[in-house]
Amino acid sequence: MKAKKVKVGIIGLGWPGREHLKGYVAAKEAELVAVCDKNEKLLAEQADTYKIPERYTDHKEMLARADIEAVSVCLPNFLHKPISADVLNAGKHAFCEKPPTLNAREAAELAALSRKKRKLLLYAFVQRFSPEAQYVRRLVDRGELGEVYFGKAGYIRTRGIPIGAGGWFVDKKRAGGGALIDIGVHPLDCVWWLMGSPKPVSVLGRAYQKFRHAVRKDITFDVDDSAFAMIRFENDATLMLECSWALFRESRGIREIAGTKGGVNLSPLSVLSERDGVMLTTTPQLKKANAFEGEVRHFCRCVLGQEKPIPTAEQGVTLMKMLDAVYQSSQTGKEVRIR
Repeated sequence: MKAKKVKVGIIGLGWPGREHLKGYVAAKEAELVAVCDKNEKLLAEQADTYKIPERYTDHKEMLARADIEAVSVCLPNFLHKPISADVLNAGKHAFCEKPPTLNAREAAELAALSRKKRKLLLYAFVQRFSPEAQYVRRLVDRGELGEVYFGKAGYIRTRGIPIGAGGWFVDKKRAGGGALIDIGVHPLDCVWWLMGSPKPVSVLGRAYQKFRHAVRKDITFDVDDSAFAMIRFENDATLMLECSWALFRESRGIREIAGTKGGVNLSPLSVLSERDGVMLTTTPQLKKANAFEGEVRHFCRCVLGQEKPIPTAEQGVTLMKMLDAVYQSSQTGKEVRIR
């Protein structure tokens, strides 16, 4: 008997959507039956390349298909909440790209709808599915790092301000924010998850816009091009966050955690520990794996009831609370409590 496959659709075929597409094509748990995008040329190109039988320019027409069980939402930030809501209301499981929504209020509303409809809502926190992150999480779960009480997360671009179609990336109404919500969200989520996803209690942060001159004057640019924060957690752990689209620092990713028995740097992977009073640094050699394929396979296996969600709707709410708090702290100049 053939193993059951989840029949999947994708809304949005920009770069993230195409990565989801390739992941579903490679995943033995998935059958990609339909794709949707308003760009007819791109839609035809991708559907023809991967021999996808059904293609749509209207997502509601695609969602009307009874055979589709789960849908990836890979659209600009301002569409995450309404389109994910359409997916859930259509009785489908939803897998939404990052950031979850424009703010925590929207994320909470989506989580409530997911519970009401009894359908899964997962977020595409792809860094959790890298071989390095999976390996480090196993170390944490086994207690090999001891009490993990410090994390450092960051994504620094020396220059790299995205504009997007119609300038949506740098328009607060459509993006929700700038560098913080766009690229800071990834390392923040990954390091927070590696620390065990403790409950955040307060945030002190500052967001800056110092490179308006790097964007055309006819484009609305009312978001941050860099942001920095200190986040405290209920278990007394601390996380330092830094991110930028434009900054006079070397471009790099930052994902580090430290505990009472050891510490880890994921970029590149190295583990620091102590044995017989001697400090040891090891560099584990892991098999290469595609994180996008890993996350869509996990989504499908969750739909099939074979795994429990790693990135949950509730974690999406908490993550947005932390991002909201950074912006609020920047505006008020004060530490913000999270409830």
